[in-house]
Amino acid sequence: MQEAGRLLHEAYVGRLDTLPDVQALDALWIKWQSDRDPGRPDPNTVVNALGLCFGQQLVDRLGFRWAVITDQYGTAMGCIAQPGDVTVFPANMTAKRLENGARPFFSELFGQIEARLGSLRRRIS
Repeated sequence: MQEAGRLLHEAYVGRLDTLPDVQALDALWIKWQSDRDPGRPDPNTVVNALGLCFGQQLVDRLGFRWAVITDQYGTAMGCIAQPGDVTVFPANMTAKRLENGARPFFSELFGQIEARLGSLRRRIS
């Protein structure tokens, strides 16, 4: 699915040799949301591809790790960080913003997660 995110970026925004970062995800999200072509990529595919690319940013930049997580709502791919088992469900977070339309959110959400995790880590040390 992460490769699908890169290919979606290529189709809507431009070529990338790596997975899209949070700014690239925002640009892609706006372009895809603004696309009125009935043949545009399926929302489920886009949500999963972009959500998992966002999750990879959490892993690569903030020290999260991937995990299959089961809770009272079911089982999903998620990202976990310490301290305190901070849990994020990137695809679910993306899906919840689907109805908001062509508004960027990945960069802001990343910043919020980074700040919260940093605050928790400072309290522990």
